[in-house]
Amino acid sequence: MNIAEVITIISTLTVVISLAVSLLNKRIEDINRRIEDTNRRIDELKQDVREIRQLLYKFLEVPHKEG
Repeated sequence: MNIAEVITIISTLTVVISLAVSLLNKRIEDINRRIEDTNRRIDELKQDVREIRQLLYKFLEVPHKEG
């Protein structure tokens, strides 16, 4: 194997690995965005439940703890 073949193989492997890492990073970023979006939605749902609970307390005039 001469030096040109070795350089070609190393270059090819470098490109393939770089592309794989790039695609993996994009996928990880996408997953992180989805997790953040899901967490935001859960927080919104929690706030909605708190508001509904407060309205029910007022409507039913049930004593409750603040919290």
